[in-house]
Amino acid sequence: MSKTVVGIITFILGAIGGAFIIGPVIGGAMAGAGAGVGLSTGICSTAQAAQELGYLNPEQVDEVLNRAAMDVSGKTELPEGEQAVNSAAACEEVMAKIAEAREN
Repeated sequence: MSKTVVGIITFILGAIGGAFIIGPVIGGAMAGAGAGVGLSTGICSTAQAAQELGYLNPEQVDEVLNRAAMDVSGKTELPEGEQAVNSAAACEEVMAKIAEAREN
């Protein structure tokens, strides 16, 4: 076979492999990343709304955030001294960044 024929066959096999094997893997990774961001945003916005309405104080928000993270991860408890989400302040920061991005 000539180099041209081998090159064409290799190109076709690479295109098929990329379309049917690599594409779904990358797409799945992107979907997972989007789901993670959406989940944390939803948890933070709900916790922040509860705090603003006076249902929870900042310590309770931290407790709720850690509990939600444990429920999502399937863990029954976090190791001593470890928090899944830094604090209610971290959620406020995330929500402020989202609001800023929406404005731009």
